[in-house]
Amino acid sequence: MQRLIVISILGLSFLFIGCHSTKSTASSTTDLTNDLQLEAINKIVQLTNKNICNPYWLEDPAWDSFLQKIKTEAPSNESVETFARRFNRAARALPFTHFYLINTNRKKSSGKRLPAFELKKLNEQTVQLIIRSFVSNAPAMAKLVQQIKTEGYEKLIIDLRNNTGGTLDAAVVLGQFLTADAIDAGVYLSRQWYQEHDKHPSSAQINGLKYLQDMSAQGFYKLLRKEKGFRMVLPPHQEEVFGGEVVVLTNNNTGSTCEALVHHLKKIKKGTIVGEKTAGAMLTGSFFKVNEDLKLFIPVADYITAEGNRIDKVGVLPDIEVPSKEALQYAMTNLLQD
Repeated sequence: MQRLIVISILGLSFLFIGCHSTKSTASSTTDLTNDLQLEAINKIVQLTNKNICNPYWLEDPAWDSFLQKIKTEAPSNESVETFARRFNRAARALPFTHFYLINTNRKKSSGKRLPAFELKKLNEQTVQLIIRSFVSNAPAMAKLVQQIKTEGYEKLIIDLRNNTGGTLDAAVVLGQFLTADAIDAGVYLSRQWYQEHDKHPSSAQINGLKYLQDMSAQGFYKLLRKEKGFRMVLPPHQEEVFGGEVVVLTNNNTGSTCEALVHHLKKIKKGTIVGEKTAGAMLTGSFFKVNEDLKLFIPVADYITAEGNRIDKVGVLPDIEVPSKEALQYAMTNLLQD
C-alpha cells in the first residue's frame, strides 16, 4: 500500500540565509527623539554603504525615495519598536530584500515553543513532517528522513508555505534525500565581485568560481570573505533516496533557502510544485549593530541560480497555481490519489 508524506514547513527563520519575522511580541518603552532618529538613520546609511553586497542597488531611485520617506515621515518622538516597524514597511519597496531592523530590547514570547522539525502520522497512508524553521540542526532532519525510509512511505508532500528560509544544513539533508545526483544549488556573489564587475557573471565566469566545501555557517562566511563569489554544488552520493511521488507546496511567504530548493526540484522535475509564486527573497544577510536598541540586517551576498538567473524580487512560479490554503487539498485530491 502506498503512503503519503506531508512535509509542513510553517515557521519562520532568522539565520544566515533566511529572513525572519520583524514582528514583536511587545513594544519597547524607549523613545527616539528627532536627533536620535537622525543619528540612527545616518548609522544605517553608513553600515549599508560599507557592507551591502551590491553597491549598485543604492544607485536605484528607490533607495533615495526610501531614505526620504524614513526621514520626513518621522513623528517628533516614537518608540524604537515603532521606528523599526515603519522602517521595515518602507524597505519593502527597495529593489532587494533581507534589509530590516530589529529592536534588540523587545520582549520575547513566554509561550511554549514548538520543535523546529516534527513528524506526525496522520493515517496509515499519510505522515506529516512539520518543519517550522530551517534551523541549523542537520542531525534532527536526518533522523526524520531515516524514519521515513524505515517506515516505507511512498508519497511525499513537501509543504513550504510560510517558511521564510533559514540555514543550509538541514536543507542539504532534505535535498540529498530527494536525489542522488549532484545538486547545483547556485552562486553566491560577495561585495568583491561588484567592486570589480557591474553585472552578474557569465556562464564561463560561473564555471571558474570556487566550490563551497564547508557547508556550515562558519565555512560559508569564511569563503564569502575570501572570494568574489563561489558555487554551492552538493556532490552525488549512493545513499538511499526517496523514490516515490513528490509534491511541493509553496506560497508568497516561501522564501530564501526554500526558494533555492524549490527552483532546483523544479529544474530536475523532482515532483510537482503546487500553490503560489514564492516570495522572491533569496539573498544572504548578516546583522550589524546600529545602537544599543537596534540591529540592522543587510544583504552581504547576492544569489543567482546555476543558470545565472535571479530569484530575489522575482520568485519561483509553481507548476500548478492554486490559492495557498487550497494547495494541500488539491495535491491530495488531484495528484496523489491511489
